[in-house]
Amino acid sequence: MTQEKMNSDVLVRISHMSLWILLATILYVGGAMLVLLLGDPETAARARMALVMLPVFNAVAFGALLSKSGKAKCATSPQMRAVMDDELRQMALSKGYRNGFFATLVTTVAASLIVSLSGVEKAPAVIMVLVITVGVSTMLASVLYHDR
Repeated sequence: MTQEKMNSDVLVRISHMSLWILLATILYVGGAMLVLLLGDPETAARARMALVMLPVFNAVAFGALLSKSGKAKCATSPQMRAVMDDELRQMALSKGYRNGFFATLVTTVAASLIVSLSGVEKAPAVIMVLVITVGVSTMLASVLYHDR
């Protein structure tokens, strides 16, 4: 597809696809890091292998995104800038930021209590990975839900 033929619906789908790829990557890395921190040595070795496969996953995902966009420079095009500056997109982003912020607050308190009561080794690292994964995932999922 050339840049002139791309309408706003196609650009919104491309934007959503990139957000889905980012959400899957965050969940993948966060889950693997939690397994590395909480698992036994055998599962930690498997999690390390999963993290080694992350570049392959990203290459396939971004290749699919590039084939969907048709190698057009749609990320820098005025049409994509108009889609990104749309009122509905801005409202979805603000709702996503709000939901991610509150999820981060709740997860921090809940994870701190659970980790301190269960006596987990490496508690600060576990809390950090869990809070970041839940907060960013909530923000991205909320943006995807509220966006058109």
